[in-house]
Amino acid sequence: MEWDIFSFVVINVVIIISSILQMATGVSVGMIIVPFLAMISYTLVPVPIVLASLALTVMMAYKGREHIDRDNIYHVSFGMLAGIFVAVFLFSKIDFAYLGLVFGVLILLSVFISIKIKSFRLSKEMNFAGGLVAGTMGAMAAVGGQVLALLFQNHPLESIKSTLAALYTLFSVVMLLIFYLFGQFSSDQMISGLYMMPGFIIGYLIAPRFTKYFDPKYSKTAVLTMAVVGSLILIYRTLSEMDFVV
Repeated sequence: MEWDIFSFVVINVVIIISSILQMATGVSVGMIIVPFLAMISYTLVPVPIVLASLALTVMMAYKGREHIDRDNIYHVSFGMLAGIFVAVFLFSKIDFAYLGLVFGVLILLSVFISIKIKSFRLSKEMNFAGGLVAGTMGAMAAVGGQVLALLFQNHPLESIKSTLAALYTLFSVVMLLIFYLFGQFSSDQMISGLYMMPGFIIGYLIAPRFTKYFDPKYSKTAVLTMAVVGSLILIYRTLSEMDFVV
């Protein structure tokens, strides 16, 4: 993707708004911004956005390091690692022209999980399975966060935020390394990721000024609706380009 001042400002404003909405509603930021980024360029997902989000997750994990659930994070991490390898395999089999369709479907799946699945009972098997699903979806479309949020939803708020941030950080570093080893991480993607980092940093810093004005119940519904609309537009656009829609 070719970056200019306009694209830099627009993309980072979207990331700032999405970061504020995530902190206000608990909905994964990827569900909001992935459709938008994919409509601009498929090359922005998943590697650049995962790299950029490290600026946010590292700060959150360090700040809440005392609240991280170290008992359950172990098996979830192994599941996420396995999910990354599944995603690398799937990427090698998917034609570039189909990526918009893949991203759109995964976002819809993430919304469905958020609405329909209300609770998980933590166990070694469930932690691994949840990590596997989150790792696969996260490595393919940066939308695995909602699965992790459901895994730890019965934890205190500080533990949820800190544990997820730690998992995101570990997942992102390992994913980027594996993608690099398999030739899926280019210098252009790294530059794109660095260009998007300011949006996450600014969003994290200013979010507390705005989240108090949101009603989580209605805000979450609005955000999930935005995610559905964005994913449907992305799917329609992809099918249109492939001449599947007249």
